[in-house]
Amino acid sequence: MRIDSERPFLPEALTPLFHVPIYTRLTPSQRLRYNQLQGLYVNEQILFFEEALAEAVLGALLRQPVPGGLEPSLRRFREDEAAHSIMFRELNRACAPGLYARDDHRFIRVPLGGWRVLRAIGRRPTWFPMLVWLMLIQEELAIHHEREIVRHAAGLEPRFVATHTRHLRDEANHVRWDQEILDWLWPRTPPAARRVNVRLFQWLVGEFFNAPRRGTVAVVRELATQCPELEGRLPDMVGALRGLAGSPGYHASLYSRQTVPQTFRRFDRWPEFAGLGRVLRAYAPAEPSR
Repeated sequence: MRIDSERPFLPEALTPLFHVPIYTRLTPSQRLRYNQLQGLYVNEQILFFEEALAEAVLGALLRQPVPGGLEPSLRRFREDEAAHSIMFRELNRACAPGLYARDDHRFIRVPLGGWRVLRAIGRRPTWFPMLVWLMLIQEELAIHHEREIVRHAAGLEPRFVATHTRHLRDEANHVRWDQEILDWLWPRTPPAARRVNVRLFQWLVGEFFNAPRRGTVAVVRELATQCPELEGRLPDMVGALRGLAGSPGYHASLYSRQTVPQTFRRFDRWPEFAGLGRVLRAYAPAEPSR
């Protein structure tokens, strides 16, 4: 399937720049290119997450004496993630062969030391079960985003839609399996270790996931490279993106009871997550039912 370069890759509302006023001052062709670059970045995030985290965590769990009913799910989960890595790598190379000729990551840059730390903690999920919480919230968010892609499919690039539709079918199982892993692993974690894991989870989400930072800034820098007429507006675009860190509405568009309902319901069950709203601004513990 050839790539239709005249179509956007994502619904506009799933792109950060759409949420700031400067977006309205871009021309249609500039908005289209920004949308496509942001779509490539989304694919990179999925690829990075599955290669850097899921593979290590699932492989380590399979080396543990897991409950008998969980082992087949973990094996299938791991196979799915390997297939997804191939799928999103091929999609990005088809969409932008020049950008991905030498590397799978154009917008995500992790120092060698960072890779080593991720792999080291990924191999110890019984010490760091917050990694499974991170998998759960990101995979549930992916379901929300991909449902939006399917809902707007008529106006989007067909191969992009087809790839994300296939991913959506698998993610429903993955969210269920994440929860089964947590049902086994989290109660076995001592309370003090759970509190440490929650602090690490808060730091990771705040640093990398819940506000536009390095990757989204790299996207608009690439946009200015490909559209040189935007070079003078680049500082304003970067400033506007960073300003979204203080926007309650933008935070709610990412992580809320509408976008990640099962994850938030699980947070409600464990008191160590009560202060999570300092990072996930749309989260507040649910009032106990009477």
